[in-house]
Amino acid sequence: MVCSKCGSNNINVQVVTRVKSKKHGFLYWMFIGWWLELMMWLIFTLPWLIIKIFKPKKVTSKVQKMAICQECGHSWKVK
Repeated sequence: MVCSKCGSNNINVQVVTRVKSKKHGFLYWMFIGWWLELMMWLIFTLPWLIIKIFKPKKVTSKVQKMAICQECGHSWKVK
């Protein structure tokens, strides 16, 4: 494997895991989220507490191989 930037053969290949959490955006919290959370806590305290504790987190992870040149620091995805 050869670096496309400097032509060096000193390449290190690593497996990288990218983790993303799915959350609501700013506009959601400005117009809907803050009062919805407040009302749910005030009206349905016990069921809402149980939902918050046992609800699975919205997280996705993706594994990919990355090559890094040890001479110049250039990195790219390996297919």
